[in-house]
Amino acid sequence: MNNKRIEKLIPKAIKLLQNFPKEAVYKGYLAAFGPTVITSGIVQAVAFYIADDKKKRVIELMFDLLLIEDLKTDKKTLLDVLREGENYKNYVLKNKILEASIACKLAIRTFELKD
Repeated sequence: MNNKRIEKLIPKAIKLLQNFPKEAVYKGYLAAFGPTVITSGIVQAVAFYIADDKKKRVIELMFDLLLIEDLKTDKKTLLDVLREGENYKNYVLKNKILEASIACKLAIRTFELKD
């Protein structure tokens, strides 16, 4: 992961979070995403998060951030992008997704969240 890239993503994440629900539960979902990827794998973590409506919003947030940054795809969801890729492509994409999740996790701390 690249710290400079994460720092570059934070202002973009803050803009996306302007229209995001300000609930404390999302802070937890973002904080748990990285460890979930490490223990389960990127495809499994994304599939797990997409299965729940609230967690799905976190995946959509990261996907939107990646689309703004540099992800070129015609796919509608992050899971579709991961399913089409090869192992090397998924490894690179995994790092970009983790960077996006860290940027979102740091950006959401700038908002006052409701319990």
